[in-house]
Amino acid sequence: MPVRQHPEDRLDSLLDADDGTALARFCMYDDDGESVAADVQPLPGAALTAVAAQARRDLAGVRLDTPDEGLADALVAGGLALHQATTELRHDLAELPAPPVLPAGWTLAEPGWDADLARACDAAYGPDHPNWRWQSGDNEQMRAIFDAGDPVPPLRSASARVVGPDGRSAGHVLCAGPVPWTDDVCGWILDIAVAPHAQGNGLGRALLTHALRGTREAGLSTLGLSVLDRNPARRLYDNAGFRTHARVFSVLLPPTADSTGTQ
Repeated sequence: MPVRQHPEDRLDSLLDADDGTALARFCMYDDDGESVAADVQPLPGAALTAVAAQARRDLAGVRLDTPDEGLADALVAGGLALHQATTELRHDLAELPAPPVLPAGWTLAEPGWDADLARACDAAYGPDHPNWRWQSGDNEQMRAIFDAGDPVPPLRSASARVVGPDGRSAGHVLCAGPVPWTDDVCGWILDIAVAPHAQGNGLGRALLTHALRGTREAGLSTLGLSVLDRNPARRLYDNAGFRTHARVFSVLLPPTADSTGTQ
């Protein structure tokens, strides 16, 4: 089979040429029903055009995520469109911004999930948001994180809700750490959002600063996050001292008549 399990790492797979030559290494997983070939990295000596052609045939119907811009370019040159480009950012927590003064009546509260926060996130991730539209399944995922630590438990020292003068949640930052999907021992911002009616008051900056300081308080040396290129929140992260760690390029591989979308 052109796609086979890596002989030394059962979590990874190899994409082979028809003659059995290994072309690329990747990890296959399911993202809310979408099959993803993640961290696709061409192996030394493999021609990018060959990797692209083999992926289109043997990974048909999946989303291919790669840190290799040359592979993404080869897929685009072959007629596919770049689905999205994402930047992974890291903060080394060596120098942290001072906590900003919140507007009168606004406070940071213990992390958790409630109906007001669900409404706040639904409004924050509206139809025009550059990342995604909030779905009912996102509420279920948030409850699973807090109730069962699934897929990861919250890092409570770095997580918080922001509560307005009316006593209702208007946004939050949710962190975990150390997380299993990074090579370094790293905290991670799973979500940060402020409802539109509360934006413009420096609340996003206050939540981000809380996350940074709470991650260092937990004994972790790095905090990371992922942001799409077109997301204007990137300015907030840059101003807080986050720096580029890696780039990830996503391309949707078209299905073929006999592909199932899973490998």
